[in-house]
Amino acid sequence: MRLGFIGLGVMGRFMAENLLRAGHELTVYNRTAERAEPFRALGGRIASTAGDAARGQDAVITIVTADAAVEEVCLGAQGVIAAASPGTLLIDMSTIAPGTSRKIAAAAQARGLRFLDAPVTGGDVGAREGSLTIMVGGDEADFQVAMPLFQAMGRRIVHVGRTGLGETLKLAGNLISGLTLMVAAEGIRLALREGVPQEKIEEVLPHSSAASTELANLLNRLRQDAWEPGFSVANRLKDLRLAVEMAKADGIGLPIAPEALRLLTEHDAQGGATLDESSYLRALLA
Repeated sequence: MRLGFIGLGVMGRFMAENLLRAGHELTVYNRTAERAEPFRALGGRIASTAGDAARGQDAVITIVTADAAVEEVCLGAQGVIAAASPGTLLIDMSTIAPGTSRKIAAAAQARGLRFLDAPVTGGDVGAREGSLTIMVGGDEADFQVAMPLFQAMGRRIVHVGRTGLGETLKLAGNLISGLTLMVAAEGIRLALREGVPQEKIEEVLPHSSAASTELANLLNRLRQDAWEPGFSVANRLKDLRLAVEMAKADGIGLPIAPEALRLLTEHDAQGGATLDESSYLRALLA
């Protein structure tokens, strides 16, 4: 399949590489141009704009940082929707508000394009290994057309339902993992402050009912005193904010999430923005 691929960050670059390995013909674009250069040697074409990446393609994949960036590359004067041919399938794999996905879908459909929202989970390791979980909103027929692309990037691929529901499920999952991490950090703090040795925490809690991916990550980071981003505070804060705003707009009560958002916002403002989300534990122990 002829593909445009827009967004070559921590996740996108590995996803694009896996699509090339699967035999797809790729044209890539990234706002920071030097990130695109390695694809030239891999057989990819380098585009000068998002629109250039979209022109003449069967499908275009976008995975960028936030709602504003998705709107820029999709809706801008030199963006995907202005340049793509009717019938092109636009697949946004960013994590954004479901309302933004619906807005872009409407603009795409007005130009004769098709649209899927298909956010992913699994981190940079999953992106590298092609083992991502991909949750998809949009038309079932378009989902089936895109399946070979998804299979090059992920292992668990689920059609959730109508446009926007892929993003809704992603935000719900990120809400669960974010709050779990923050509660696990408080539990570790409590045990350490009460005098439990760290090695005993590590010996017991990961094998108890408290076990979680987030707890394991926190203990590993604490052991290594390593707080550089895998998943940054800024990214976690963005996703929590999107979940809280979505719930508020739809009249859905989330009693705990707004307080978690407030605490993480404080951590962000006090120097956590460029660190891994696990640095919330370091702040609690300071």
